[in-house]
Amino acid sequence: MSTLSLTNETSFDASQPAVMEGGMTFWAGLSFGTASFVQYLILSGHITLPHPALMGLLWMAAAFAFVMFGIVFKVGSDRLMLQQPAVRRFRAVWGTLILGAAVVIAALMIMMVRFGAAANASYIISPVALSVYGVGWRVAGVMTGKSWPKWLSLGAFGAAIGLALLAGRPEQSLAYTAALIVFAILPGLSLLLRQPAN
Repeated sequence: MSTLSLTNETSFDASQPAVMEGGMTFWAGLSFGTASFVQYLILSGHITLPHPALMGLLWMAAAFAFVMFGIVFKVGSDRLMLQQPAVRRFRAVWGTLILGAAVVIAALMIMMVRFGAAANASYIISPVALSVYGVGWRVAGVMTGKSWPKWLSLGAFGAAIGLALLAGRPEQSLAYTAALIVFAILPGLSLLLRQPAN
């Protein structure tokens, strides 16, 4: 199942509260957090790449890992729980947000390349991604009626601003890794471990 297909799952009762499921969040955080940490090692000189293009392959590999583990095979997710309409609705929203983030980041990077700022294009990824996590957790709180996601939302928004201030420095990648641990990996893992109830 692709991310796009998740956005088309509309055969459920929208009057029922959504149920949070952490698979997509966990694998997105782990995949992209790992890529961000490796990027920090590269930018800070701890690792030398034979060709700069390999940096792009690093993020492509992270995206592939996320799609395979979080969307196609749904590793760690409870199969019976995934059949619940309330869970499918939650995953559909996150799938839409992830797809939207990918489109926004791609569009911004294309424009930066066209304006001759290709060397700085990678620095826009983390602030945009954390902003999307902020929106996602806020929506999750509204959809489920729970209050704790709003604190994750506020934290992610604040982290996005902080990451923007670090643009141009290798430390931005390290800070992005830390932010993904806090706002994606740990919450996602917590939801996975508390299946089927959350």
